[in-house]
Amino acid sequence: MDNQTTHPAPEGFPAGTMILTLRGIVPIEAVAVGDEVFSHERRWRPVTETMSATADTVRVHCASFTTGLVTTADHPFHTRTAPVLLDGGPAGELSAAAWTRVRDLTDRHRLASPLYFGEPLPIPDLPALLADADPVDVFRTAGAMIRLKGAAAAAVRPELVDWLAEHFGQYGAGRRFPAWVLTMPETLRIAFLVGLVNGAPHRAQNQVRMHSKAFMIGLRLLVCSLGFAGGLSDNGKPGKAGWQLHWKNEGGRRPDFDGYRWHGALRVERGPKAEVFALRVAEGGSYLADGITA
Repeated sequence: MDNQTTHPAPEGFPAGTMILTLRGIVPIEAVAVGDEVFSHERRWRPVTETMSATADTVRVHCASFTTGLVTTADHPFHTRTAPVLLDGGPAGELSAAAWTRVRDLTDRHRLASPLYFGEPLPIPDLPALLADADPVDVFRTAGAMIRLKGAAAAAVRPELVDWLAEHFGQYGAGRRFPAWVLTMPETLRIAFLVGLVNGAPHRAQNQVRMHSKAFMIGLRLLVCSLGFAGGLSDNGKPGKAGWQLHWKNEGGRRPDFDGYRWHGALRVERGPKAEVFALRVAEGGSYLADGITA
């Protein structure tokens, strides 16, 4: 983290927490001054300062992120409250939006993930050999190649191999998720998802497993942006990295309102002391941490 300040930063997240920036989803410790992050106003705002300190942590579990988000007890989150977890109920059951410190969260609080990501970001030029190809077909193929990996992927469309490596990284934990994917037209987002899970959204239930947390946090945001209900978790095995995302195409809880998916807070658990990193954003802005607005 460049230009890092080492005075106490009580409102932060540990290394490995993923932040949505204009250059993609990156670990908080890699965010630098000048990076632009996505705020609760659904605008991109520059980071003006980065900080780190050792602090007590807590883990916030929510309905669609069962592994939980590790943070500090005084960090504020963008929230609403509701008597029960909504299932297509009227929006009036949700309170007005507010900022709530983690230590004050209850099972009535709902945490926010955006469903829309502002004006479309430029999609990088495709390889020259695909300049006249149907974009829907290209992004369906791109998703399939990420699913297949290695030689099997390269055999599908060799001309896409270098382009995918440049923008999505390679293999296992090296996979990345570009911000522009979240602002693509819906037809292209669906095509990418169809290729990635070999037929979604035409199946009732879907699952993706991958070692890259950055990619999976981005994929969860993409799935939510298409209106699907699902949840993200790690594999629960100490020392073994791995993430899985499940979602249903029909049914399930979709507490959506005002351009956000409102995830039910389940519980907060005390955690260990750890080095935490914090970001100061222009105009008092917020940012997305592991896909949650904070």
